[in-house]
Amino acid sequence: MHKPSPFLLTLVLGCGAAGPASPPGAPSREPPSIASSETDQRIGALAPTALGRGDTGALDKAIESHFEASPTRRTYVMTDKPLYQPGETIWFRVDLRATKTLVGGPPTGISVQLLSPRGAIVAQKRVLVQNGVARNDFALAPEIAGGEYTIQLSADDGTRDTKKIVVSTYEPPRIQKTLELLRKAYGEGDPVSAAVEVKRATGEPLGERALTAVVTIDDAERERLSVKTDRQGKALVRFTLPASIARGDGLLTLLVEDGGVTESIQKPIPIVLKKVAFTVFPEGGDLIDNVPGRVYFMARTLAGKPADVEGRVVDDRGQAVADFRSIHDGMGRFELVPATDRKYHVEITKPAGIAGTFEVPAAKPGGCVIRSVDQRRAGALRVAAICNTKRQLLVEAVLRERRLASGAFDVEAGAPTLIELPVDPAAQGAARVTLFSTRHEPLAERLVYHGQGADLRIKITPDKKAYAPRDQVKLAIKAEDGSGRPVAASLGLAVVDETVLSYADDKSARLLAHLFLEPELGATDADPIHEPNFYFSGKPEAAAAMDALLATRGYRRFEWRPILARTGSEP
Repeated sequence: MHKPSPFLLTLVLGCGAAGPASPPGAPSREPPSIASSETDQRIGALAPTALGRGDTGALDKAIESHFEASPTRRTYVMTDKPLYQPGETIWFRVDLRATKTLVGGPPTGISVQLLSPRGAIVAQKRVLVQNGVARNDFALAPEIAGGEYTIQLSADDGTRDTKKIVVSTYEPPRIQKTLELLRKAYGEGDPVSAAVEVKRATGEPLGERALTAVVTIDDAERERLSVKTDRQGKALVRFTLPASIARGDGLLTLLVEDGGVTESIQKPIPIVLKKVAFTVFPEGGDLIDNVPGRVYFMARTLAGKPADVEGRVVDDRGQAVADFRSIHDGMGRFELVPATDRKYHVEITKPAGIAGTFEVPAAKPGGCVIRSVDQRRAGALRVAAICNTKRQLLVEAVLRERRLASGAFDVEAGAPTLIELPVDPAAQGAARVTLFSTRHEPLAERLVYHGQGADLRIKITPDKKAYAPRDQVKLAIKAEDGSGRPVAASLGLAVVDETVLSYADDKSARLLAHLFLEPELGATDADPIHEPNFYFSGKPEAAAAMDALLATRGYRRFEWRPILARTGSEP
């Protein structure tokens, strides 16, 4: 019997008749709760308020006619792997689908180019898109220079997309290695922890194995540690940063020896000295006097990298009113009930030594706030509203150029109101939910992710348990929805040496993140979403992290002017 081959099947799923798709094997699951405060608990115990139609008819028609007048398309570029050697062939697949439905249109042509690291055109092809999918390849010349190349597609309607790949001459590693620091920022004297996992190329854990960790600060080796893996090949590296650091250039190197061969993996240590960029985002747009509100925040290093922080909120009398710590990648939130005529600022306590304070925007004397809540049913989109006066509100929910739902409801002064908008159970993505006055004035707005975890499940069954080199492989593939019902799906499949994937450490957006998340958040090559696939993972903090991401990167002032102009109620 041969050992399992060190290859990994990678599936990329398009959108067939069943709707959205997911990474292989993703189970249907209810996201963990994002409730964390007394106000959240109060709202969670409420029954949803009754929704009426009110004066939403004009808004509904304006939204629908606006999107019908200017439809767009979304794309996804899949390659068989992220790392190539000169002389290899890049196999690619392109999905080109209507933004509203994620369905492919009639046959059309697209131009696909391979660009060098300097932007020169290395190769280009005209490719036919049928049923929303195109496939082709680029053969790399044996003498091609190494570096980061770009696959760029251009559709005839102006739709564009890019995919980065790396060309490099390398020796495929014999050991699969992962090294992840557990926080995104450290200061002088802080303890540091990093998770390690090592396996042979065949997938067997390197258990009970001694490893060497080397800590380098400002180009000088400061510490050399010996750690030992457990039976699963996992270990934790712990060390403390020096009390005084000059430049803040930190590097953690892990050395792994197996069969007389030593391999290494390195990770920069994100050291923050003195300053961070710290931005605050009142949920929905504004804080309101004496109304329970949330303030989300995003912390980054001066180089633009995420920085995990802890701190406190202090009023203008020096009284600490809240504590906070980031949830993921420097993002998080704190609760605040702003008192009339009070001012507030943020002080960062960790990493140590961060200079300066950061102002919280002043609260408005009147208005409403919108609040994200736990999403509990596939057929309902849930939010809460709190106003400082009794009034009637209108609510509209929009998802990818499609009006999802709307309604009218009443709120009491200072009392939270839970809203459940009936929506298509198959809908998935970042929905924009907006509260309006009865005069169609936008009052509060935020992005809420609907359908998180309700992805397709893909079952792959090989015809044999193990294969010898050059054996033919047959796979039975089945796509199911969260209830286990078979559904149609468009599949892209690649067979890749798993050690190459480990070596490449590719964290670019897969299908869900690229189609459902990045376009709503304005992600670009210059300002990407850091590790976007994390938000669709099964990690316990993924739901709260998604909520924080949508409230920070998705924060925007209202863009309703062109739509409201169609109703005759433009402000």
